[in-house]
Amino acid sequence: KDKFFSIIGHDLRSPFNSIIGFSDILIEQINEKDYSNINLYAEAIQRSSNSAMDLLMNLMEWSQSQTGRMEFNPEFVELVGLIEETELLLAGSLHQKTISLTKNMPSNAPVFADKKMISTIMRNLISNAIKYTHPEGNITITVEEKQHEMLVSVSDNGVGISKVDREKLFKIDQTYSTSGTKNEKGTGLGLILCKEFVEKHDGKIWVESEVGKGSAIYFTIPKNI
Repeated sequence: KDKFFSIIGHDLRSPFNSIIGFSDILIEQINEKDYSNINLYAEAIQRSSNSAMDLLMNLMEWSQSQTGRMEFNPEFVELVGLIEETELLLAGSLHQKTISLTKNMPSNAPVFADKKMISTIMRNLISNAIKYTHPEGNITITVEEKQHEMLVSVSDNGVGISKVDREKLFKIDQTYSTSGTKNEKGTGLGLILCKEFVEKHDGKIWVESEVGKGSAIYFTIPKNI
């Protein structure tokens, strides 16, 4: 509860301060017919809006999870199609930073999973990769079929994470958060949500990373009941 209110009080306020501040500047310059740098202000508003939306979605899902209002409804889900849906959802963010996305996936990958939870996991992992990848960088999504499970990874060639910070990633009391390569904001709540949803499926989630070379986050999901 303390973490929840600290996010609402600080992290949610921050992007809205940026949106309001840059909007005021934009309106003032347009009224004065001064169009210099207005594209930069518009981009800053877009980044802050995306950040606020991501945070709101995570807060809603996390609160539902914590209060027992989010039901676990596993069914057979086509993982490849779900990943492609998530790619379309985040296409604007990828385009804005001119990041290329590579997919190494089988033609189909059926899993027994809660579709909404897996969508949330993929949205957060790809969003994080975009956040910490430099413009014109690359993100790779890999799906590998094992005997009883699917192994999914989202890797990037971005800033990377130190060993000390990696140990904080999935802990609610030591939330790791740092600004992205375009000063995008985050709270670390997304990865905590990912861990909770992966473990609902009896899967595992972990990270491999090297500072300056990038990160890869892996998780497993069962193929069958």
